[in-house]
Amino acid sequence: MSVVFAPFPPVEEEIHGIAVRDPYRWLEDRCLPETEQWIEQQKHRCGVYFSGCDDLSTLRNRVQHFLNVDVVDQPARVHNRYFYRRRSQDQEQACIYTRDADTGEERLLVDPAGEGAFTSVGIHSISADASLVAFEVKHDGGDTKEIRIVDVDSGRILPDRIPHGYARGFAFAAGNCGFYFCQESSSEGRKHTIQFHAFSNLTPDRVVFSCERTRQSRLTLIADTVYLGAKWIHDQGQELVCDLFIAPRLRDEDWRPVFRNRRPPHSPILYRGRIFVFCSESAPNGKIVELGVDGVELQTVVPENDVAPGQIAVARERFHVSYFKHGRSSIHRWTLAGNDAGEIPIPAGGTCSLLPSIGTHENGIFCTHESFTDRLSIFEIEPESGRPLPWHCPTVSHERQHCEVSSLSFVARDGTAIPITLVLRERADQPKMRPVIMTSFGGFGLQMMPQFSVLVTIMMELGAVFAVPHIRGGGEHGRSWHEAGRRRSRQTAIDDFIAAAEWLCAEGITSPARLAIFGGSNSGLLAGAAMTQRPDLFGAVLCIAPLLDMVRYERFDCAARWRNEYGTVEDPEDFQALYAYSPYHHVLEEVNYPATLFVAGDKDDRCNPAHVRKMATRLQKRAAQHNTVLVDYSRKRGHSPALPLSIRVDALARRLAFLCRELGIDVPPGGVQ
Repeated sequence: MSVVFAPFPPVEEEIHGIAVRDPYRWLEDRCLPETEQWIEQQKHRCGVYFSGCDDLSTLRNRVQHFLNVDVVDQPARVHNRYFYRRRSQDQEQACIYTRDADTGEERLLVDPAGEGAFTSVGIHSISADASLVAFEVKHDGGDTKEIRIVDVDSGRILPDRIPHGYARGFAFAAGNCGFYFCQESSSEGRKHTIQFHAFSNLTPDRVVFSCERTRQSRLTLIADTVYLGAKWIHDQGQELVCDLFIAPRLRDEDWRPVFRNRRPPHSPILYRGRIFVFCSESAPNGKIVELGVDGVELQTVVPENDVAPGQIAVARERFHVSYFKHGRSSIHRWTLAGNDAGEIPIPAGGTCSLLPSIGTHENGIFCTHESFTDRLSIFEIEPESGRPLPWHCPTVSHERQHCEVSSLSFVARDGTAIPITLVLRERADQPKMRPVIMTSFGGFGLQMMPQFSVLVTIMMELGAVFAVPHIRGGGEHGRSWHEAGRRRSRQTAIDDFIAAAEWLCAEGITSPARLAIFGGSNSGLLAGAAMTQRPDLFGAVLCIAPLLDMVRYERFDCAARWRNEYGTVEDPEDFQALYAYSPYHHVLEEVNYPATLFVAGDKDDRCNPAHVRKMATRLQKRAAQHNTVLVDYSRKRGHSPALPLSIRVDALARRLAFLCRELGIDVPPGGVQ
């Protein structure tokens, strides 16, 4: 079946003196019948392609083996009660449970099954006495959520709830008489607000704080046992700045500023009536300081490290901070007075991450551990000794194989040494030149750390090498590494990624025909840019929920809030940089681009699916495109991982089948292991 394209004329406009052509602007409109027809055509293309993949069933069985297992997450402890989510084997979605810490008795609190397979729930906040739990309800994979309340003792769902929106903070009131919340609707309004809702009260919710709403602004509610806090991020010229206001819980109308116009990162933490801030002023990699109510710095609690922290959690009068440096995770503790309380003896190898606190009275603190070969395990940190005690560790599968992890480096275009991690399973029958799957992130100062991936694990079982270049734009070497690939320097991150691919081929590890790149979100943008700039260098591209039209990215949903990372088309110099690497605008008529599988869905309100609809069409439309271009499109898929188990299994099996087919990887008829 050939794809029919609606006869809408291209849009041409001049931006800062440059003529910009957008041939498929009409695909931004999801309500057009032609867009619906396009989606049906893409589904048919996928169906035809995957019906020809004889190994799809074998791969699906292998994915099922990894995904259809008991999974536990979101642990929290308040007094003698544990709370957590668990998805048991053969369940489509996770349920919320509570367990008595003394007796071990477990009770089911919330089961979303009655609302359909696409409804998921998660723990949002827990009251001070552990008698109430606020939980999130999502009916798809979007970022919006509804907040409901369950009475822990009776299991009754209260009638009080917060309608669907973007959750920006929640806190139960003293005595459980109600709750404070900051919930942002998807529709534009003039004000951000924090409101108070009284239980069983028919009067309207009371606004306790409000501030102006702009295109990039965001208001977040934070709280401890003493204060309510309002963190307002807003525009100041071309930059974003942060303000903090606090009010005593007993006088929730009495707000006072603590600081104004501080440049991010400037993240406040309220704890037992004290104000702490993670900031980068005079400390590029960040430090934690204590402030007075007037904003005056009182002391440094956690000094700057030579790498930026991963996560920060505070409990039991201790700050816990995670770091990842030179391939090693660590978690350190400090007292509230700024005294070093030592390093937590976490498992060696892999990545350890601190889990966020849930509620203002949480007693426990948890961390996770995972690696390229180990599934995620959860540990509870003992308050006094700091020892991590196993809390939930998945059963190790019998087929777990040893992997060789190599930390190497290559030289970027400008001469900078860029670290790269290679992971592979040793196989006696494997030739030197192997298929490679490569990903990176290169944005927002985030590090690429060892994580367990079912897709990567199965590809390595089939003989592929997994490559992770630690490109600029990430946070591997602190703030300067991030700045080197941010905003107008974004092309540097793309150049690093391309240089990694060239190095893999030059070293004889792989060849362009056997090299696949993949990524989602910002990483999907990276894959799209690399593909359009060096189509000769890759055999396959897996591009999941990406940004691709960087000239119009700010116009979709809440993406304008990323101006600090990507820049804005409104600025002439930013526009020059954005347009120069925007994948959608650099598809050439005469080029046969690598085989590409795009993944997108209607419910993605973070990276709008219009990016994929337009980019895929531009690739498919050209006579020169002989390699496969597919779109795995779902009306229910969003940016968040909230799809039911069966849908996730099918989707991952298709991605694996695509990579195997395009890279020429044979799947053993009897299965992989």
